[in-house]
Amino acid sequence: MTSIANARISELASLVSQPLVLPGDPTYDVARRVWNADVDRKPAAIVRCASATDVAKALRWCLDNDVDVTVRGGGHNLAGTAVMDDAVMLDMGHLNQVRFHHDRELVTVGGGCRWGDVDRPAADRGVVVPAGVVSHTGVAGLTLGGGAGYLSRLLGATADYLVSAQVVLASGEIVTASADEHADLFWALKGAGHNFGIVTSFTFRHVPVPGQANVRQAFFAADDRLSVLQFFRDWAMTAPDSVTTYARLLEVPPYWSQIPTPHRGRPVLNITTVHYGDENESFRVTEPMFRAAEPVWSQSYQVPHVRLQHACDDEFRYGVGHYWKHSYLTALPDAAFETMIDYSDRYPGRHLQAHANIAPQMQCPFEIQTGGGANSRVDPDSTSMTERKDQWGANVGTDWEFESEKAELVAWAQEFSDKLGEYQGSTYINFTSVQGDEQLARLVYGDKYERLAAVKKVYDPNNVFRRGLVDLA
Repeated sequence: MTSIANARISELASLVSQPLVLPGDPTYDVARRVWNADVDRKPAAIVRCASATDVAKALRWCLDNDVDVTVRGGGHNLAGTAVMDDAVMLDMGHLNQVRFHHDRELVTVGGGCRWGDVDRPAADRGVVVPAGVVSHTGVAGLTLGGGAGYLSRLLGATADYLVSAQVVLASGEIVTASADEHADLFWALKGAGHNFGIVTSFTFRHVPVPGQANVRQAFFAADDRLSVLQFFRDWAMTAPDSVTTYARLLEVPPYWSQIPTPHRGRPVLNITTVHYGDENESFRVTEPMFRAAEPVWSQSYQVPHVRLQHACDDEFRYGVGHYWKHSYLTALPDAAFETMIDYSDRYPGRHLQAHANIAPQMQCPFEIQTGGGANSRVDPDSTSMTERKDQWGANVGTDWEFESEKAELVAWAQEFSDKLGEYQGSTYINFTSVQGDEQLARLVYGDKYERLAAVKKVYDPNNVFRRGLVDLA
């Protein structure tokens, strides 16, 4: 497609209800920014859509004028698919309404909302929609990729709670997708949804908040890492569904004054559990994990779910570049742990934690998270998500503030991930740093790929929405 012609901008502007944001406008650089600071692209125009009709009109204009189009929901996608040089960005930010339907235990959420927009009013009502772990994550991106977070083992994925979605199709038609209307599209949206249309609103089923979140953390010395990881492997997946366990390999920042002096600036293993329910019960069920060795530091506390959802916002702040390599591990032999420890100790990056507080989520070179629980007991064909079974989610993560740091970090992440190749299965599409092709799509969606490709042919035969994370055409 060609870039937008200046002479046609006024025509586009006349079709929508809000003024366009154009290069040179005072708000342009803020409006084009996305979460991953490594993404620095300059769209030809930004359309601030205030309704599904705005979306449909702008989309049709782009297609009629052979202009590339991208869609920004929350702008939190690692690969930065929301923005493209010389394209028109359809910004959903004004579609930020949240409306509860109390008689039906439902909530309708605009396609431009962040999860904090939902979590706060939901907490006031004592309810929750299971989501991620950072409040400025976009509702659209997380949901359309499946949606994993603190509550996944206990309650399942975000997509499991989607009841319907309003979607602008490539034809410009506005439809409702649900189990009863456009059921094939509805299924595809729940895990592979970046490929089929523009979702302007989501209606979710909500459930009562399952009690307070009990957070427990400990750091173990370098010499104890292997033995604690071995215990983690044998224990964490057998814990109750109410417990999610994280194992992280990192070096202690020198400004973490809570950690005893001999361990600052040294490699450690962090174990964190998040349990929902009674505080005493939490201590009992998680205690075995924290007796695997003598911690060098530990803490535990109880916090409302809504506060936990905001606890790591600074840790995953805007303005930092990221490159991640995520995979679901099919096995965790000792040899894999030895590789993890070796590469984590060779991490070439700097400490970028936001402050001296030790958050329940943190930027670190390597993390393993328990899957399973309720998330693996749903009908696997009920969503288009990656195969859902008892498996370990592993993330190699690099983060930087200066462009000169990037090349060495990316090379390290790629080499580390390659070394884990024999243990890797699929991946979580929301943690993908690079847009993929059919090969990645087949890896992510497995035997669901052919069904997804067939739905794609019905709803987007010309592959208008090819700027998603993978290409299903």
